[in-house]
Amino acid sequence: MIFMDQEVFLLAPKCRLSCYKKNTTAYEHLLKENQCLTIRNPSLGENRQKVKYVHSSFKINLNENTIVEQSAEPVGAEWGFDFSPFESVVEDPDNDGKSFKSPIDVIGFVVKCLPSEEKTENNNGKDEKKATFILEDLQHQQIYVTLWGVYADQIIEFQREHKDEKNVVVVVQFGKYRFWGGNLFVSNLYTVTRVFINTEIPEILEFKRSFLAQMNTSTSSGYSGLSSPVMKSMAEEYLSDISFSTIGALTGISEEKFVIILGTIKSFASEDSWFYNACKTCNKKVFTNTISKAKEDCSEGYDEVTVLECQTDRCNKRTVVSVPRIKLLIRVQDCTGIVTLTLFEREVVKLLNVNANQLLDNNMELASEGNFPSELRALINRRFAFKIAICSFNINKKLDGYSVSKLTENPSIIKDLDAHFDVYQAADDEPLGPHASDPTPIVNVNIQDSVSRVVDEDTPMSNLNNSIFTTPSGAHISCSSKMLDNELKRNLEAVYDV
Repeated sequence: MIFMDQEVFLLAPKCRLSCYKKNTTAYEHLLKENQCLTIRNPSLGENRQKVKYVHSSFKINLNENTIVEQSAEPVGAEWGFDFSPFESVVEDPDNDGKSFKSPIDVIGFVVKCLPSEEKTENNNGKDEKKATFILEDLQHQQIYVTLWGVYADQIIEFQREHKDEKNVVVVVQFGKYRFWGGNLFVSNLYTVTRVFINTEIPEILEFKRSFLAQMNTSTSSGYSGLSSPVMKSMAEEYLSDISFSTIGALTGISEEKFVIILGTIKSFASEDSWFYNACKTCNKKVFTNTISKAKEDCSEGYDEVTVLECQTDRCNKRTVVSVPRIKLLIRVQDCTGIVTLTLFEREVVKLLNVNANQLLDNNMELASEGNFPSELRALINRRFAFKIAICSFNINKKLDGYSVSKLTENPSIIKDLDAHFDVYQAADDEPLGPHASDPTPIVNVNIQDSVSRVVDEDTPMSNLNNSIFTTPSGAHISCSSKMLDNELKRNLEAVYDV
């Protein structure tokens, strides 16, 4: 329980109140939320909780000699908020960024709400809703707030009942916080947190009045409140809103966008390197640099010291700490060609439940170039729908290495995508090595590998169903799936010597 004194008690307005189980019966009828009490003869102890709900380092214990009585009149503030201005919460350069700190009270104007979603990979194995939005305070500093479970339900219910409301103020009391990528993130602290959304209480009414007084037409147009749509389903994301492409047609794309492809992971483009040293703050690659530093013993001269530098200037303003992250170059094949994709740790963890740190902890020899974790080979011959990013580098340089944004092997998604393409994208049963097994095959087949970039830009399947796909050169030749399947099988047998 959290107890708030009408005076500042032990240098903090709120403290933890504990009661041993054997004494609960005597006091439980009085221990109710918002109940004002008079407490006499409690004992005082040290608050040793690892996760603290209040700032006080002490706690009050109710014992056999304690007298608890209901107060005749309410005293003190009703809610006892202790708001922290966003700019006052400073990132600790020695913090690893993984652990949250607590508690924190924040109040802010909702600038934008991100799509809500459901997460099934939690500790208790149950589905849990998640809602994320951006708050802005009176000093125009912004933070991210992520709420889970019943607190996310509060946000979603408000969205549903107040679809057109853009002037929304939210209070999060007894939250926890951490920094990620240089941004402050606040979340609910188990079930202790309180969330107030446009509630008719003095703190929210006064904040809204002050914020709206500062707002002008140009700034208000950028605030969407909590009226963001609910996150689209997986089927909608993969089947409705993004362009589809065969692998062979990727070279014909001339604009930056996301596309969906279907393919089977046949091999790794390189087994010499499977991870990189990333900045713990922003996940970008770090480099070592040698600098001259004054000697610690204050003697004349300088010592040469090797330090880590991040590609992000903001990260270099403090000590850069690195952590290994998985980065795989995978070779993905469909019936029109082969492409190299870049798969990062986030997606690998979802598929294999293992990260770079865990792999290296199990076998430090894997840190040496040329050593490849056997655990990652479990990805071979698995078929996925890949959401990949076509960026200016791919377009201007005519190179692949497209980054994988998301991927799924959900059977219903794969089935619907197969039906959409109206073609059976056959997966060769023989794994393809990083390099061709025979550099001079006897039969020379006109099949394009998107890495080789041969002169002929046309691919066997890129002219399929000219109502859906066209080759980059614009040729239109109709053919049946069965004919293409048979021709592809003969071609692959000749090229890969199976």
